[in-house]
Amino acid sequence: MRRFQFLLAFLIVVVAAQSLVAATYYVGNCRKGAFSSIQTAVSTVPVGSIIDVCPGTYAEQVTISQNLTLRGISDGNSPQVIIAAPSAGLTTTTSIIFGTIAPQVEVMAGPVKITGITVDGSASCPVTGVHYAAIFYSSGSSGTVSEVETRNQDCNLQGLGILAENGAGSSQTVTIVNCNIYNNDIFGIYAYSNQEPSTLTTSIKSSSVASFGVSIFLDGAGAGSISGNSIASAYGGVHVKSTSSWLVTGNTVTLAQAGYAIDVYAAAAVISGNTVNNLYYNGTGISLGTTAAGSSVISNHISYSTVGISAGGATIKNNIITNASSVGIELGCSTDDTVSGNIINGAPIGLDMVPAAFNGVNHFYNVATDTTGGC
Repeated sequence: MRRFQFLLAFLIVVVAAQSLVAATYYVGNCRKGAFSSIQTAVSTVPVGSIIDVCPGTYAEQVTISQNLTLRGISDGNSPQVIIAAPSAGLTTTTSIIFGTIAPQVEVMAGPVKITGITVDGSASCPVTGVHYAAIFYSSGSSGTVSEVETRNQDCNLQGLGILAENGAGSSQTVTIVNCNIYNNDIFGIYAYSNQEPSTLTTSIKSSSVASFGVSIFLDGAGAGSISGNSIASAYGGVHVKSTSSWLVTGNTVTLAQAGYAIDVYAAAAVISGNTVNNLYYNGTGISLGTTAAGSSVISNHISYSTVGISAGGATIKNNIITNASSVGIELGCSTDDTVSGNIINGAPIGLDMVPAAFNGVNHFYNVATDTTGGC
């Protein structure tokens, strides 16, 4: 009797475990019985399902309003899944930061995972004044974007690669990892929360992001991280504006025009181990705004900037600044700075606007004037 009861209990556990395994559905021509379009699939399958998309180009606008996984799969020698804009154009929705926006893929729930898919905006160009995005995680949604490529959202200075935002309600998290985001003519990644404290946490890691405007723009986003990315931009690499602490670590940032490579307005941020190359001696390597008191700028390597580091009220240690055309480190007369162990090689001025009480020890090579006061 006990043996029978044990066997019955075991079978119940097995059945329950099987019911927790997400069902998989298909889109495209590589499986029999598959859905013909991505939108039909995401509107039909049960909550929590996995939708595998066969290789091919799908000219459609996709709206996801429930928890699921959308992933591109390989079939033979055809590995690429492309979502292209439909010939009829994109319909619009509402963004709390941009107003009217036309997304190629909109996520309205969560968690929603999107992986292994290219979103191409070549055929999409909304009317002037309407921004558009490859992927839009709208307010109240969450999830992960991985192994995704967004490209060619580049019309009328209105296109974005990935937009994530959150307003009133429960806190949400959006993670972007191992993605390739390029040819977006205003922002590569934009994250926004209009709540204080913020209700959106964003993590961006191990991705390549290149945009004509600002590659990564985080406005009011909660605590998060930007780590291990390759970032290129004409005018702005990374911009963080937040009352939460942030980690900006291990990135390579290349700036082509005048602007800033890394610009942080976040309290107690940690900016470390980044490599910054400002081409043509334009712009600032790392800039900390007035709300970044208590931040740390440690062990970064900055080359070919106008100003290497501009900061007030921060700890600036063990950075290497080479070929700054104006100033190595701009202290802004702050008496709260801890500036020591930095190497400045090749600059008209090593440290500028240094307060009288300053006693940090730094190393200067090929520098015309080590320090200047004026405070």
